[in-house]
Amino acid sequence: MSDSNAAPASWNRSDSAKPNLQSALGFLRQVKEAMPAEYDTFLDVLTQFRAKNVAAQSVVTVVVEMLIGREYLLEGFSQFLPPACRDCLLERFTQKPDADSAEDEKSVKEDKSPTGSDVKQKKCKLPSSKANSSKKAGSATSFDPADLLVAEMPVERKRKREGLGEMDLRPNALLGSYKLFSRRANQPHIYQAQLKKDLTPPNLDEVWKELEQQVNARVEQVLKEGENWIPFIDYDDILHDRVDAKTIERIKIAGVLKVRNTLSRETAEDYNRRMMRAMKHYFNVDPCDHQSYSSIYNDTNPKTFTLGGVQELYYTHPQTEARQHPNMDVVRRWLNRLWSHVDKETQEVLCLPELETTYIDRWRHRLPRYDRQTGMKEHMDNGGMSRWAHPAWQQVYGAVLGGRLSEFDPWEVGRRASVSSSVFRTFQGWLALTPQGPRDGSLEVVPLLAEAISYVMLRPLRGDVPAHQLCGVNDLGGSETLEITNRWHGPLLRGKLSVGQVQPGDTVWWHPDVIHGVESEHCGEHLSNVLYIPSAPMCPLNARCLRRQREAFEQGNAPPGFPNLRIERQSAEFRSTEKNLSSLGRQQMGFDPFPPSALDDADGQLAKKEAMLAECNEILFADDHD
Repeated sequence: MSDSNAAPASWNRSDSAKPNLQSALGFLRQVKEAMPAEYDTFLDVLTQFRAKNVAAQSVVTVVVEMLIGREYLLEGFSQFLPPACRDCLLERFTQKPDADSAEDEKSVKEDKSPTGSDVKQKKCKLPSSKANSSKKAGSATSFDPADLLVAEMPVERKRKREGLGEMDLRPNALLGSYKLFSRRANQPHIYQAQLKKDLTPPNLDEVWKELEQQVNARVEQVLKEGENWIPFIDYDDILHDRVDAKTIERIKIAGVLKVRNTLSRETAEDYNRRMMRAMKHYFNVDPCDHQSYSSIYNDTNPKTFTLGGVQELYYTHPQTEARQHPNMDVVRRWLNRLWSHVDKETQEVLCLPELETTYIDRWRHRLPRYDRQTGMKEHMDNGGMSRWAHPAWQQVYGAVLGGRLSEFDPWEVGRRASVSSSVFRTFQGWLALTPQGPRDGSLEVVPLLAEAISYVMLRPLRGDVPAHQLCGVNDLGGSETLEITNRWHGPLLRGKLSVGQVQPGDTVWWHPDVIHGVESEHCGEHLSNVLYIPSAPMCPLNARCLRRQREAFEQGNAPPGFPNLRIERQSAEFRSTEKNLSSLGRQQMGFDPFPPSALDDADGQLAKKEAMLAECNEILFADDHD
């Protein structure tokens, strides 16, 4: 260990010694020198603790995460902890391995994978302490390692903690994957470290410098234009094919657009009134009385609301009518055509943009100035770790991971339409039921598409990121979303905007790779309600999803992938069934097949389209299909 990395003598203090201002400043200097890119985040964590926004146990957990691999800093940090807690921390990360640990370490050494040595932690000799011996003897002052874990607290309040990196805020999730770091890395970390090594392009430094310049330039452009950066087009212009090339180019750069008057204001307001009646029926709540929500929105068991005010209703009559509305079908089919749906090399048809299916989603209901509803942190949909690990996604982002940024086209369908156990959405979207705008608890986006996804994909491959970490992915790697944080993606978040003011009947749409979130507070005066209605063109992947979804719809269960709370099975009066579907709705829901005459030959691929439609109908309607 170099002199600059050596722990000051004052750090090896006795249990009775107390840190002073000089030792605190000295420790901060060491942190800043060792990890300049993360120093501001480190200070943010301490500031959040001082403001009493974060519990002490959580601060210890996050700091330990940041200091992994720098044991001299872990030792320095330990001087500010209670003695028993300090001894537990040092023992966890410096203790001699027991028999099981020794066996596991031996297996790591014998592993022929080159990552076995890459991920080992540096050894740091520390003196044994009296507190350790008393702890082992079962002293009353012993420290329980579980105390380092996040305490139980309401789901919504957990997500209010921002600026702490990609913390998994579930109880007992944080330190569990790090306690194995004392003498060895666990197998998922070894895999992730090797995966990153395999994906890193040889010209990463050069590519990263170019990308940073592109991001900074685009963000400045976004900030200069503000809300006007996001295209706002009229439904009639879509209907009559009057959207000009310049607007389409802007849509493809930003990845976000708004469509004015998709439905009439009167229709949207009628949907809103009926949604409120359905909600009162199912939950016995009154939007004029916030206290009435406490029965369903409580700290220990939030039965119907999740992050951002999203509510677990799927099959109300207004939702069904909006999904099958002809105007919504016109817009979604137009959005599908913004994508390149024919493979440039093989000329294979990858989806049928002129045939729109129904992907059932929920609705968002935000009460003004109701602090038990919080927002949604910035994220990307469509998978976390799989973006780097799944072969299909590796092909989708192949140009980026290969260091060829100019060749990357986020509007090519490619392998997106073949990722198993998923659904292919060309856009996520919602229909406004009430007037809403900035600070009304509504949608926020980072409206730069190609630059943002390139930055997100390459960020974990940089040298300042821990070897095992994929920025935005929790250490278990199982999340279906990718968290976007100031810690790793600060330059992108500078470009975050509200989608701006919309009226009932307007729709908002964003590309699945667009960074988005929901404002943390609703500071307005009126309800902020939307129906989530994405666009999902027919393809074999979506046909399989549609078949499973159709079965759930018939039974009154939640669609695949959503919490099955069975709320709507209580009342046939408010729940849509097959008899409530229009002719178009039956086709979109997979009850009736689309006829071949619904296809067009605008791209000269009619025969291949007919073959794909036949395959989709086989999936949906063959009695012997599993």
